[in-house]
Amino acid sequence: MKEKGLQMQWADLSRYRGELMGFAMLAVLFFHVGGNHNETFFYCLSRCGNVGVDMFLFLSGVGLWFAWSKKPSLALFFKRRYVRIYPAWFVVACLYFVPLYIGGKMSLADTLLNVAVYWDFWTVYGELHFWYIPAVMAIYTVAPLYMRLISRSRAWCWLPVVFMVFCLLMRYDVTLYRHLRHLEIFFSRIPIFLMGVNVGQWVKEKRVETPDSWLVAAVVFLFSAWACVLFEDGLRGRFPLFLERMVYIPLSVSMMLLLCRLFSELPRLLLRSLAFVGSVSLEFYLIHVEFVMKPLRSLQLGYWLTVLLTLAVTLPLSWLLHKAIEKVEHMRNKKRYNNEGYH
Repeated sequence: MKEKGLQMQWADLSRYRGELMGFAMLAVLFFHVGGNHNETFFYCLSRCGNVGVDMFLFLSGVGLWFAWSKKPSLALFFKRRYVRIYPAWFVVACLYFVPLYIGGKMSLADTLLNVAVYWDFWTVYGELHFWYIPAVMAIYTVAPLYMRLISRSRAWCWLPVVFMVFCLLMRYDVTLYRHLRHLEIFFSRIPIFLMGVNVGQWVKEKRVETPDSWLVAAVVFLFSAWACVLFEDGLRGRFPLFLERMVYIPLSVSMMLLLCRLFSELPRLLLRSLAFVGSVSLEFYLIHVEFVMKPLRSLQLGYWLTVLLTLAVTLPLSWLLHKAIEKVEHMRNKKRYNNEGYH
């Protein structure tokens, strides 16, 4: 029994999914608030909080494989994915882009396209305000194709490596770089998502590893974290960004496995708090930067106070948006059910 307790269990990624999502959102918050200098060790760590995005995408891949393998229906798959993401995106996009149109800073066509699919992210270099949402919707659109491929043959599980090489080509091939460099942040995150889909089968099968796997995970984590801190410690701007994003892959996977082990020892209240943040992480992501953090940052309150106030203001707003959308969806489903029953 003791030996079994020491084994690494891939199913923990599902058991602690909410807590991991909450941790990832806090990491992204630390990254977005940032620091004043890159000479300090903590500043480097906060910059590495960008790895939270990779954690989100990996866990999304795991979850999608569960849903797909249970019922491989394209209609049901897209309905569930977009119903979860698009309503929150639509509300926040309207709140952000419509005032720009009213103020004469954006054309009507651009406003409509941005509200619909954040068109500027796909076409304008450096337009990254809400980049994760259109990126993840695009990934969800093609995910069923990948899941069908690996369902036929697990040889397709090597496709993430192909995308890693493509990121290198996109940086150093002149033609690719000229046309796709503004989408580097998107393409460099595809490998970690596909790896999450791959690992989804291990999680579903409740695969376990020997206790030695913890040592391997710790070594991978330490070396990856070391590399990321070195990147951030005065080297930013002197290397292609995709290099650090490639290091995020082993960093995020090893860190999530180690966090699952840590979570098994943490107080229940702390785990519930992380899970709560994870449950509203989509809404939190959409709200915290443009509507809360930027106004607070102008007050120059310092790093930690800005973090705490951003967290304190964004959490209730995220919960309210989440519940409002949930309520509307519930009423819509109830109405449809009644109509179908009537007919």
